[in-house]
Amino acid sequence: MKDERLEFSDWPMFDRIMMDDELCREILEVILGHSISRIEYVVAEYDVRPSLSRHGVRLDAFAKADNEVYDIEMQTTNKGDLGRRLRYYQSSIDTASLRRGAGYESLPMCFIIFICKHDAFGRGLPVYTLDVVCAEAGERVTEHGFKWIVLSASHWKEMPDGKLRNLLHYVMTGKVGDDDLSKKIDAAVSRANDDEVWRREKMELLTWEEDMEIQKRIAIRDGLAEGRAKGIEEGRAKGRAEGIEEGRAEGRAEGRAEGRAEGRAEGRAEGRAEGLAEGRVEGEGRFAALVVALTEAGRSEDIHRAAVDAGVRAELLMEFSIS
Repeated sequence: MKDERLEFSDWPMFDRIMMDDELCREILEVILGHSISRIEYVVAEYDVRPSLSRHGVRLDAFAKADNEVYDIEMQTTNKGDLGRRLRYYQSSIDTASLRRGAGYESLPMCFIIFICKHDAFGRGLPVYTLDVVCAEAGERVTEHGFKWIVLSASHWKEMPDGKLRNLLHYVMTGKVGDDDLSKKIDAAVSRANDDEVWRREKMELLTWEEDMEIQKRIAIRDGLAEGRAKGIEEGRAKGRAEGIEEGRAEGRAEGRAEGRAEGRAEGRAEGRAEGLAEGRVEGEGRFAALVVALTEAGRSEDIHRAAVDAGVRAELLMEFSIS
């Protein structure tokens, strides 16, 4: 069995937390929706056996306050037959509560509460309040003095905002909300887990089924961590690949733009150079033809004038029709 932190929903931890009178009172107040002045006593793992030959029950946490008694059970697995189990628990508690010779009016108001991490009745409800109702009247017609409440922590999201929703959320996920109660419970859970001797002793008492539930919880937690790590790595790889491709595309686009700009600039420069060169060659050829024409005409003085004065040169070129 792997060493692991016990959570509030694990029975050894639940029993220990419920032994704290103040925490027990606050948890009951949140579930029942009414105030409780004080808890007279709490007994964890309370054995109730009507007789030596009869089937007994072991209650997770049995508490008494004023003229009310409470049985609070934590269920992490669906064991079925919860309805008949509630019936037997009620009869066992009543038998243990009524002394010989006492009248039935002496029976205290009794609340049996099951906090389940599953939906015990499959109706999708976070809270099932079970009471005796007259089928014909459609309402309760007798003060029988008991009430059964079954909570489905798995449906905590269906609850309206409030303390009970926060409590069910903590039971189901182990994550602390903004409310004071879950913070107090979690602080008590941490202190208990720090008690290494107690924790190891209780871990050894877990049944195979309960140990499997803890291993499942560990596997889910580790799987989530591994999945997140793998997802991050895959995301990084994909991001790098996309970044490289985008960089290449941007580089190609920028390269083409720069190439076109440089090409145009180089083309213009080469064009100007070539144009100037061709212009010089053409100009030199026309001037040489003008010199020949002026020499043949015996006008050598105009050769000097054409060489130093562009205007005179242009007029002479037109005169001799040199283009």
